[in-house]
Amino acid sequence: MDAGYRYLPPYYDRWQKSYGKDFSTLIFPKLLATIRSHRIGGATMLDVACGTGTLAQLMARRGWEVTGIDASEGMIREATAKTAGSRLRIEFHRQDMRHLAIPRPVHLATSFFDSLNHLMSAAELRETLRRIRASLLAGGWLVFDTSTERCFTTLWTQSETITTHGFSIALENSYDPGRKSALCNVTLIVPGEGGAVRLEETVKERYYTQDEVAGLLGGTGFAVRESEDFNFTSNPAIGKLKTWWVAEAV
Repeated sequence: MDAGYRYLPPYYDRWQKSYGKDFSTLIFPKLLATIRSHRIGGATMLDVACGTGTLAQLMARRGWEVTGIDASEGMIREATAKTAGSRLRIEFHRQDMRHLAIPRPVHLATSFFDSLNHLMSAAELRETLRRIRASLLAGGWLVFDTSTERCFTTLWTQSETITTHGFSIALENSYDPGRKSALCNVTLIVPGEGGAVRLEETVKERYYTQDEVAGLLGGTGFAVRESEDFNFTSNPAIGKLKTWWVAEAV
């Protein structure tokens, strides 16, 4: 599952900051509002596909005990480095979400920035949801997002090149609506000992309809309490690119 995140992790945060705020910082107030509105109790949390650990840090600073898992060795390395020397109650582990297993169940599980869209089949998504359900305490909650098809037809059909903080990143995107599959070819130009170094990798995602996601949640022990399309950007014209999901373990 770490395909596409072999070379990106050391540059990931700097790339995200080139857009302004990173996604975790943008959606953090929405997550806190969800916790309040649904009266989600407890203080233990699992962040699935935690990336460089930004959300885990934000939650830990508010008193949560957080376990973060990610399939990418580089992402876990970056996340661990960011919290080194702190007293935050965070553990990071390299795990493929399809084989998720944690020693102690938690009150809340999260998975953001279309992480579950990286699962390329309904069977993989079902198994991941089943394992997340097994990681929750009775009455626990799962909060996550998925990309809408508008996201894929808008963003995953464009290409862009960004030069920032001493490196360049080029994204060549494509989306096949028939297969519901998206592909991003990533090219990094980074400093090296003998000059600039070119690094290439691929990120794949799949679009799932709301009916598909709701059906899989219902079949793995969850009751959907909220599903809302939303725009996380400051540009209203771009439309609602994500669906916000809140599900309770039943």
